[in-house]
Amino acid sequence: METKREKRLEAKKRKAAAFLQLVKKEEEYVAPEKKNKSEDSQSNNENPAASGSSGNKNPQNFQQMAEDELLKLRQALRERQKLSMEKPKVFLTLEEMARENVPSFKTDLKEEDIPPLFISDIQSLILFAVQKSACRMKPRWCKLLRGGKVASIVVMVMSGVSNTELEKYPESFSTLKNEFQIHIDIVNPSQYARTVPSELFCILPPRHERIVASKSVAKKKVEKEKQEESSKKSDPPEETDHPPALHKDDAFPRTSLLLNTAQLMQEKYPLPVQYCNVNPVNFKFTKEDYLPVDDQSPMFALDCEMCLTVARQLELTRVSIVDEKLEVLYDTLVKPYNRIINYLTEFSGITKALLDPVTTRLSDVQKKIQEILPANAILCGQSLGGDLKAIKMYHPYVIDTSCIYNLSGRPGIKTGLKRLTEMFIKEAIQEGKKGHDSVEDSIATMKLVKHKLKHNVNYGDVRMGWTVADNNPEEQTDGTGSEFKLLNMEEPEENDEPDTPQKHIVSRQKAFFRMERYFYSMFEVLQKYGLTAAMVTDQETVQKFGMDNGVVAIGSDSDKKTKSLVKSHVQFHDFVYNSYDNYLSHIGVEETEEAKLNCLQKMDKRIGKILKNVKQNSLVIVIVPGRSEAGKQHTGTAFVKIKD
Repeated sequence: METKREKRLEAKKRKAAAFLQLVKKEEEYVAPEKKNKSEDSQSNNENPAASGSSGNKNPQNFQQMAEDELLKLRQALRERQKLSMEKPKVFLTLEEMARENVPSFKTDLKEEDIPPLFISDIQSLILFAVQKSACRMKPRWCKLLRGGKVASIVVMVMSGVSNTELEKYPESFSTLKNEFQIHIDIVNPSQYARTVPSELFCILPPRHERIVASKSVAKKKVEKEKQEESSKKSDPPEETDHPPALHKDDAFPRTSLLLNTAQLMQEKYPLPVQYCNVNPVNFKFTKEDYLPVDDQSPMFALDCEMCLTVARQLELTRVSIVDEKLEVLYDTLVKPYNRIINYLTEFSGITKALLDPVTTRLSDVQKKIQEILPANAILCGQSLGGDLKAIKMYHPYVIDTSCIYNLSGRPGIKTGLKRLTEMFIKEAIQEGKKGHDSVEDSIATMKLVKHKLKHNVNYGDVRMGWTVADNNPEEQTDGTGSEFKLLNMEEPEENDEPDTPQKHIVSRQKAFFRMERYFYSMFEVLQKYGLTAAMVTDQETVQKFGMDNGVVAIGSDSDKKTKSLVKSHVQFHDFVYNSYDNYLSHIGVEETEEAKLNCLQKMDKRIGKILKNVKQNSLVIVIVPGRSEAGKQHTGTAFVKIKD
């Protein structure tokens, strides 16, 4: 029994010592085995008779030494753990995010299974660090533990630099390579005519606040026009551009139910961006060009059925589309290119007998949908992102019944179509054991959308105050529910440049990445939480985002000046944004590789010097945004760490 106990103690000691080595503390302690050997050797030299001819140790002395050693190691571990609990920690959850993006049966995750990440995902981490438990949306790609311990937030942008440079000149980025263990690929925001500051500093408010703000602006505009009309009664009336009136069947604007860009990302909709060098070539646009969506735009409901193929993917086997009159415009069975290994009949209603004679393929479906849908069509569906992936198509204007109805109070917990239909439409669907019917589900989806449009934007959503008891809550109309001042960010006017392929692509991208009009300012949020902010960047960004909310905003025309200013600001402010723009002058010009290398190395060294001045326990983010150049998209990377 004594021997077994000794072995257990030795095993525990070895585990504890191994842990200490991992946390680079092993030099403070002598390895247990070596210490025992030296003690034994010293004891034998001093008292040879004590060891005996057999060389066996005294069992009681050995046990006491082992227990003392174990107590010391345990105490050291407790102290280390106590210190670690005083520090914030950030780590990636990309695998969890990828798991949510693929069918449950898929076990081998690939790079393309990770959905695209955007600058707005970096914004979500910053907001979570600032607002903590009050934050409406946690970052989907990482976790921040002990956010209350974050001393400050420092964001550095290497303008114009992309993954191309990171891969081609790795020796130029020693700071990024050695100091940052966490990094993620991000979509270049210029793909959809946005910038890092506009994505980072403009926070999208809840839908109902945007609607209230829009109504308030529209009301003031009408009052102003009436005053001008009354003051100019003798003058002939001038033609004015009024927004299209509500659809005759709607009680509020149907466009207010559209998923915005952030929601499309959050709900994992397919988006037309190049990301991680993965470009789904089989995806098609529902239209070659899109018209602006408005409150007269027609709605169509789409639903698909899928089967499991040898590619271990869900592939399209049936698609149905209905219009607002609940008339079926398209309904067809589809034969996948890959062999089916499971028809999933209990869910899809599809059988081998049904599909055997079918000749329609995915490419035929894509062409037909492009013919059916107008350029301003609004597609409706229940978790429609999965259906769009099944038909391998992009569509910008989407109403998702799993989002506009919410019975749980949490955005990630969805209510099924069957229950929503029973509860709100008082109809039963998906009855029996023959599987779902995509026509039936499409009709149910359209009924749910039209049903909500007869009430108001709060209806059916407990996050907006709706309850079963209070079946039709009144909308807020005075804007008092808004926690922050809403900024009106107008779309920039279209220029009169001649049509080019690149301009056409950007125009189409804007349909998917629409610039919302109303935002909160990141700096107002910081101010509300009692945090000071500073920015050192180009003059245009300073003028646009840094002229309010107590921001210390300084324009800089060189990376050297930026570095000198930021080194002091990171010591005194809670949030510091700075950009290094010198590399922009090296893009698209003919010069030696040495000149580019020199510029990149200086930029990396400046970031390293700033990092040394950043306060301990600060959240540090370096954004390599990527760029668009000669029609080619270069993706970017975000580096994240907690300053030790």
